[in-house]
Amino acid sequence: MTDPVVRTLLGHLEQALVQREREIRRDLEVHFAQRAATAPAPPAPSHGGSGGGAEADVLSRITLSDILDDGILGARPTDKSFPLRLVLGAMAEHVGAHKNEKAREAAFVLSNALNLYFRAELDEESKIRIGYEASRTYYAFVHAALLERDLVARASPLLAALLGTELERVKFEAADHVAVFDSQLHERDRGSDPHGSRILARGSFLVRVAASGMVRMKAQVRT
Repeated sequence: MTDPVVRTLLGHLEQALVQREREIRRDLEVHFAQRAATAPAPPAPSHGGSGGGAEADVLSRITLSDILDDGILGARPTDKSFPLRLVLGAMAEHVGAHKNEKAREAAFVLSNALNLYFRAELDEESKIRIGYEASRTYYAFVHAALLERDLVARASPLLAALLGTELERVKFEAADHVAVFDSQLHERDRGSDPHGSRILARGSFLVRVAASGMVRMKAQVRT
């Protein structure tokens, strides 16, 4: 159920972020070159940190730390939102690391999807489609990053609720605690056993109409 319009929007956002990163790096190089030409002993720029205020600002935006509240970003182990903080922290870590290229790519796509969802001024129908695709990229990331199943199961409902704060007519629902395939709620993802009844992996959230509870978009699962 991949929407080509959503895929195109995410592609444009990813290209914009990459272009912005290049511009910032170029500006930083010019800045440090000018300092080197005018100062007798300039301090060497650090390559192990954030790379300067401009790059730190971009990273902050990519990882949503400039718009998420302290209830998520500052959650402690005893707080309900702590699992979501851990997953988003893992996303931020993989965006800037090269230890797992598949997880790095999935983390970057997830970040783009969430940025488009929360920052763009879109009508609710577009938000629903983008939110659904964001849930697909979320599961692609947690699988690629090999995050613990229990952590993911606790974080998924929190992310679904967070996405739901942008919507009025529908709500997102995680299927991590459901073990048996239900054709009224689920749709088999590619690679599934067409006759299997046991859910082996989740691929997206479920979308329900808030007023009636009717299923608007089924959850992608692998059996």
